Amino acid sequence: MNTAKRLTPKKDVVRELYLKSGNQCAFPGCTHLMMNAEGEFIGEMCHIEAAEPGGERFNPNMTNEERRDFSNLVLLCHEHHVTTNNVDKYPVKVIQKMKRDHESKFADIVSKLQNSISDITQLQEHTYTKLCTKLDNCLGWGHNQQELKECSDEINEWVDKLKKLPPDTLNVFCIMIARSTPSSFGNTVILHEIEKVTGNPEEVKEHYDLLLKYGFLSEAEHDYDLNAYVVLIQKFDSGWDFWSDLKDFCNSTGIALEEFILQLNFARLD
Repeated sequence: MNTAKRLTPKKDVVRELYLKSGNQCAFPGCTHLMMNAEGEFIGEMCHIEAAEPGGERFNPNMTNEERRDFSNLVLLCHEHHVTTNNVDKYPVKVIQKMKRDHESKFADIVSKLQNSISDITQLQEHTYTKLCTKLDNCLGWGHNQQELKECSDEINEWVDKLKKLPPDTLNVFCIMIARSTPSSFGNTVILHEIEKVTGNPEEVKEHYDLLLKYGFLSEAEHDYDLNAYVVLIQKFDSGWDFWSDLKDFCNSTGIALEEFILQLNFARLD
């Protein structure tokens, strides 16, 4: 059974709401601003169907994700948020139409804004690890709390670096970790293999350059035994081969590597 829980709207949903609202309350005829001249949000982000039981128009059949989805949210001023709490006068269909009609007024502007240049890495959500206790238990370290805190701090420093990489580069790094093989020098990746499985050598080179810049990979070197260029997945500054441990952790627990590298959900280590 779905347990209702209020979830914070995702960043890309909030951005879409701001764009499509035209910085105005969605109530017909209202021109109250949602953001003032100082850049402070003075509007209210309202659920059409409430986030929790007891709220206006609560729908027990919705999932928590559906409740925080763009389609279930509307921006209103405080006055009209209170007004629309009258569920008899403002049932779901009435507010949904209000939202559609309001957003349609700004469709042309939004189309231009959405096609403008923006930093997509700013929309990526992430979670840090607190004490990586699940990782400790899985790999049998037996670390004390202080040691686990130090490990977590080091992991989170690299999460901050991962946040700076675009999604496609994160995807290539995920493939590299999955296909890496241990050697006497560390986890080795054959670049030609990555080019083959992704099907785009030129793009792999661009992703490699970014991963090299942020310290995730070593400089490529020619391996005469393999007759190919190889790179190493870099260890942490402390010498910890974390990415190898993360790969082992995923293999042992069944948690997909993508949850960490693509979704940046490092709370799964706790």
